[in-house]
Amino acid sequence: MRTSVFKRLQFACTILLLSAPGTAAEFKPESAGTTTIPAVMNRVYVADAALPHMVDGRIYVLDAADLSLKGMLEAGFAGMMLAAPDKRRIYVATTFYERLTRGKRTDVIQVFDDQTLKVIDEIPVPTRRAQALSYRSLFQRSSDGNFLFIQNATPATSISVVDTTSKRQLETPTPGCYGIYPAPTKPLRFSTLCGDGTIGTYTISSNLRSFERKTSAKLFDASADPLFVHAERDQDGYVFLSFKGKLLRASLDGESATIAETLDIIPADAADWAPGGYQPFAVDPKSGMAYILMHPGNKDGAHKNPSAEIWAYDIRGKRLVARSQAANLTSLTLSAVDPALLFGINPVDLKIERFTIDAASRRISRAGEIKLGETAALVEAPR
Repeated sequence: MRTSVFKRLQFACTILLLSAPGTAAEFKPESAGTTTIPAVMNRVYVADAALPHMVDGRIYVLDAADLSLKGMLEAGFAGMMLAAPDKRRIYVATTFYERLTRGKRTDVIQVFDDQTLKVIDEIPVPTRRAQALSYRSLFQRSSDGNFLFIQNATPATSISVVDTTSKRQLETPTPGCYGIYPAPTKPLRFSTLCGDGTIGTYTISSNLRSFERKTSAKLFDASADPLFVHAERDQDGYVFLSFKGKLLRASLDGESATIAETLDIIPADAADWAPGGYQPFAVDPKSGMAYILMHPGNKDGAHKNPSAEIWAYDIRGKRLVARSQAANLTSLTLSAVDPALLFGINPVDLKIERFTIDAASRRISRAGEIKLGETAALVEAPR
């Protein structure tokens, strides 16, 4: 009875719509087609693992000017994203299962054209890569762009080195260590953070058949004040951030890593504050400014808490310059082509946000947003 009444109501609504004045004349059918993303467009890439349906991860491509959505890439299961603007490529290291959630596992690096967003190549890799959120330090490339580095975890840790041209590969065991930090000027050298507070540095042979490892002195205390695996490049090397709010400037070009300087960013009157998030800070190498996601209520286990503010810290001047309200961010990146723009992920409100930086005061203001994503963790703005 109810079904019959519903069908009659549905039919009546359809008749009313069709009989409305001008309906037929105003109806214009949509047409499907394809297009390309302009090569000159500055992009923002957002990696979303889509945790509620992890076999279907995706990479969103946005226009940095207004955050409009321009395209999407399939990222498979726990895919890692790496944009290479100089090669017009986007690399996605990912996993596919024969029956989506079970069956034979296949791990590959998908190579996308960054204008058509189509897969143009695929490089098979061992089924040992870390299946984790898309942290920048888990999928990296060499300083010359010719080699890719993939973090493995089974849970034994190792790093795969992949030649993008010949597709030759080498796996380097990295017991007790995690994260990949390519040497700024040595294409076949990278470093990794170790649980004993040291940094391991690996130098690969040119034929990709062997490697040499050098271990640094103890450079940080992983028990008392661990480091985030996210790191930023500056003019002299890398900048790391500790859970308790210290910036460590590291030199990773040599055979062994060294720490050049340690800076405490938290003043005495803000002792309860701490950094947090998945991609918790960004650095402008030219100005030496660091922009850091900060939250109050520091305690053990709070290192992934979303932000309440963004702090601007002058690394060279060794001082806190500005504090700006910016709630619920867990990831932050600086535009590679416009140092006055920041982009962040707000997972609480499911938004990607755009911020401007005042050149004089370094204060930060919201300048746009888009509702997007489900469990996004990595945001990049390479050009």
